[in-house]
Amino acid sequence: MLFTNSNGVYLGDAVLEPVFEELERRKAVVFVHPNPSPDAVAHSLGLPDNLLDFPTDTNRAVAQLHYTNRFARTPNVKYIFSHAGGSIPYLAARFAIIDEMGFIPGGDQRGTAADMFRRMYWDTALAASDPVLRMLRDIAGISQILFGTDFPYQRRDIAVRSKQHILHTPALDDVERRAILGGNASSLLRVESVSR
Repeated sequence: MLFTNSNGVYLGDAVLEPVFEELERRKAVVFVHPNPSPDAVAHSLGLPDNLLDFPTDTNRAVAQLHYTNRFARTPNVKYIFSHAGGSIPYLAARFAIIDEMGFIPGGDQRGTAADMFRRMYWDTALAASDPVLRMLRDIAGISQILFGTDFPYQRRDIAVRSKQHILHTPALDDVERRAILGGNASSLLRVESVSR
């Protein structure tokens, strides 16, 4: 497990290169969870970190990992981003525009953000709503979505309700439900355990 930032150092920072080289060597499965923003102004608003700062911190980490080519240099690492990747599903079109403009060096090595979205895994913790599930299906594909609840950091009844929503939403068919509620995770972890 990694946090999106540690004292303001985000996962794409060059100082972490040895860590990611080892993760690549091990072909690790890495769960990434947000941390509070290092920006003191964000905390002056009087709002809880999990409302705006956690999703924004995940956005920063994903963007930096992609545009520093850290993802490209670790093709065997399987990344899981908590909370549906913050606002990443919503921002997919912005990533596409940045890719098309081509002003961040290294595009030939890293490929497009659209390709990256389909390699990463995204969990449903605090994000199991129909609009988010539809966006994740569109940008990543059902095979990349993993069930998550954030329990015990959120109340048990809310965690249970998120599972109930996935079980009964008309936004998913039965095959998609089974995949999200365990099939995708089982495949991911089974493949990883066999390959070690």
